[in-house]
Amino acid sequence: MSSKDQNMGYRHPFLFGIHYLGGVGDAPRTLVDLAMSQLSAEIRRSDNWWQARLLKDFRSHWTDEGLARIWRVKTPSSVVDVKLSTRQVDYVLDELDGYATLRDEHTRCQVSVFDRIWQAETLLDNEKTSALIQGITHLRLSTKSDSEDVTVNLIDPTLHSLVFNRSLVSQLNGRRFRPVPPPPKTDIYTLSSRFQLLPTDIFIRIDGTTKFLSYINNLHPQHHRTTYDLLQQLFDGFVPLFENALTDLHRNNPMYHRIPGPSRYTVWNEPEAPEHSDDDEGWIEYEREMREWALKRPINLPDVQTSGYSGNLHKRRHIVKLRNRVVQVITRVMDIRLTPDRPAFEGNKWHVEGMRGERIVACGFHCLSMDNISNPKLDFRMAVSYPRGFSAGDNGATMRTWGMRDGDSCHQYIGQVPTHEGLSLVFPNIYQHRQSGFKLDDPTKDGYLTAIWFLFVDPDIQPTISTSLVAPQQRGWIHEALDIHLDKRLPNEVLEAISDHTEGLMTRQEAFDYRDILLRELDSFTAASNSYHFCIPFDIWNGPELVP
Repeated sequence: MSSKDQNMGYRHPFLFGIHYLGGVGDAPRTLVDLAMSQLSAEIRRSDNWWQARLLKDFRSHWTDEGLARIWRVKTPSSVVDVKLSTRQVDYVLDELDGYATLRDEHTRCQVSVFDRIWQAETLLDNEKTSALIQGITHLRLSTKSDSEDVTVNLIDPTLHSLVFNRSLVSQLNGRRFRPVPPPPKTDIYTLSSRFQLLPTDIFIRIDGTTKFLSYINNLHPQHHRTTYDLLQQLFDGFVPLFENALTDLHRNNPMYHRIPGPSRYTVWNEPEAPEHSDDDEGWIEYEREMREWALKRPINLPDVQTSGYSGNLHKRRHIVKLRNRVVQVITRVMDIRLTPDRPAFEGNKWHVEGMRGERIVACGFHCLSMDNISNPKLDFRMAVSYPRGFSAGDNGATMRTWGMRDGDSCHQYIGQVPTHEGLSLVFPNIYQHRQSGFKLDDPTKDGYLTAIWFLFVDPDIQPTISTSLVAPQQRGWIHEALDIHLDKRLPNEVLEAISDHTEGLMTRQEAFDYRDILLRELDSFTAASNSYHFCIPFDIWNGPELVP
């Protein structure tokens, strides 16, 4: 991705963040704003909230609930208890009008737990869901895993990926196939010089239905033709989800904040310092009193406007439409399977999808099926820049306003989405996510979660190399095709010799060896991404907009 591409319509998480004074990401939300998001998300998980919001009893119930609850807001270094005021609860209830306006009754899409995250229910009917489960079951039976992990990728995009200087790429409209060199590196960690995951090209028609123009990597197009059809129909339902999420992510649609502005102190009489410089005990006591005073000093925290909800939540300056164009999507199907011998899944690491070469801008998640597991959730957090408008070294102000103290990682936790069968989510790749841990409900029986992921390549920049340009690299697929189409009297040794001399193929072992290297690269990238993007330490003494 060139520097020009990085300044196109959508933000990506592949910035070397320490080059920017004050970190990267959106401005941080206040603790109260994050608590209001929790209340809003809980309300919008209730049945038919978009209709019930107009009822007096509904408003009364959620007013009482919002005021009575202590909302626990997780911060980078602690958990803060927040009580909402009547004005803040009223604001949340009033802005439901905006969320109801954004909701699409026809596609059943609505904003999920936080801004830019969209969800829908039952994109496939029961009959198609059962057929897709059956197709995935057939795929599971044919998938050999060399891992002892409870997580198994049934469609694994890290197998048979594009290997620079090895994989054959179509050029000159298929008249020539040659390996391609890696893209030039522009920083120390965001771009792989060895691999790139291969997306599928998909055409989105005017009516929102789709057609897969090339194969899904590691899903045989003849053996699993029905599964292709069902995945295509599932992706049809994801089109409006991606359109809405990308609309919210677009640079021309800045993120909506309920509470702008910094805090203001009302009392200035700080503890007096010792008279004598050599009074060691006095200075120790003074420093203790200063720390306590800073955290308890009377302060006016920023609040919602006295006029209440402005009515602007649903307004957008730019609307993204994906119809009548070709997009690129990487597909992954994964199982998390538990047994009485392995009864728990510990959760995975915070991460984004892919590296800069994949250009993944948004992620789609569909829970196909699950059984006998307890409360799985998808967790989200976002990188934030330093707060603005505080005095250098004022931990008391930053802690009580945004939940951030000196040295804290510059990110905020923005919610959890409980996972259930039929749930579909789309969220921007600038948010890190993780599957939370869970365990068996009944420890004497097996349990599982099967999920389908659609990783959406940025549609506004130069298309990446896809399966339209790289023929299948699976040696087994080609050997089977030769066996079917050539003279049956040919001995197997001849077929093996033809496969040996066919360029661009990988044996199963070669594919797994390359995947191991690729996964190590991804692990290294994730660690670096945390250090240089999502966990940049907050420097309370050196912010970009300190109050003198």
